[in-house]
Amino acid sequence: MIGENSIVVDKNIWADFYLPDRPLHEPAVQFINTAEKYSANLSIPADAVKDVFYILGKHVRQLTRENGGVVDESTARSINDFAWQCVEHMTDLAVSIPMDDRTAWLTRHYREITSDYEDGSVLAACELCKARYLVTHDKKLAAQANIATKTAVEMADLIAHAHCG
Repeated sequence: MIGENSIVVDKNIWADFYLPDRPLHEPAVQFINTAEKYSANLSIPADAVKDVFYILGKHVRQLTRENGGVVDESTARSINDFAWQCVEHMTDLAVSIPMDDRTAWLTRHYREITSDYEDGSVLAACELCKARYLVTHDKKLAAQANIATKTAVEMADLIAHAHCG
């Protein structure tokens, strides 16, 4: 199966990586750079890709306005290009885990564990691709997960140790 034995990376890690003003940017950079250096087997739920694209664009537009800028047509196009470049980088590094009827069915099963549909779909994707780890900064999701979860720093250390130790 696609992504089997992989490290599923939650969308908050990608957003932290691409947006330098987020509080967990540095740990996300450490993790993604380490994963890229050692060609770690990364995966991401396919529906999270569109969410990351949206989050990045919305965030940069908001920052532009907060800093006195105007989001005119040219700026909007540049922001859109930035979001596309990030998504292209992300999908070059991570295999997309398909979201299909099995995922939807299993997500409904996870409702007993989490009332959050998105968290349930992440857990379903992890189960369907038989992932080894989930990397997230979402403490609630990590507490509810039935898979080994790591923060970005923990996973970076684990990957580096596996290749150097």
